[in-house]
Amino acid sequence: MRSVSFNLFILCLISFGICSCNPSVSSNGRELALFALADSIEQGAQDLNATGAAEAATAFQWAQENLKEFELLLEDKRMEITREDGNIISEVSRARRLLKDQSKRRESIANSTTRTLLQLRALGEAISAKATHDSQGTLMDSAYLAENIAREIQMGQSLKKSIDETATYAAQGMAKVRGIKPQSDSLQTALRGQLAKLILESTPDE
Repeated sequence: MRSVSFNLFILCLISFGICSCNPSVSSNGRELALFALADSIEQGAQDLNATGAAEAATAFQWAQENLKEFELLLEDKRMEITREDGNIISEVSRARRLLKDQSKRRESIANSTTRTLLQLRALGEAISAKATHDSQGTLMDSAYLAENIAREIQMGQSLKKSIDETATYAAQGMAKVRGIKPQSDSLQTALRGQLAKLILESTPDE
C-alpha cells in the first residue's frame, strides 16, 4: 500500500487543481491525489473491520430488546418514572439509533470499497503511464481527465465519509451500551417490582 499522509493528500488535491488548469504541468499531482484517496479509503475500511461487526450487532440487539422491554413495562399508565429514569431509557434509545443498520451499511461499504479502489487506482495508473485511451477506447484528453478525476474523487470522498461515520456510530453505540447496561438492568428490575405491586393492589381479594 502506498503510504501518503493527509497533508500530502491535500497538497495533491491542490496540485490537481493546478494541473487541470495547466496541461503543461506534470500529471504527478493528479495521480498522487487518486492514490492517496484510495489509500485513505482502504485504511478506513480496515479500521471499520477492526470495530467488530459481531459486537455491534449484539449491542444493537440488546438495545432494541431493552427499549422494547421499557415500552412494555410503561404501558400501564399508573407507572411512574423519574427524570433520571427517563434519561436512562433515552440513552438506550440513543444506542439503538447509533447502531441501527450497521450490517447493511457495512455490506454496502464493502461492495463500494472494492469497486472504488479499483477505479481510483486504475485511473491513477493510466495517468502515470500517460495512456491516451481508456479501456473502452475513449480518448483521454484534458477534458476527459478533468471530468473523470473529479467524479472519482467525489465518489471516493463520499465513500470515505460513509466509512468514517459508520465506524464512529459503531464505536459510540457500543460504548453507550456498555456504559448504560448496569443502570438499564437496575431500572428494569425496579419497574418490574413497581408493576407487580400495582397489579397486586388492583387485584380483588378472594
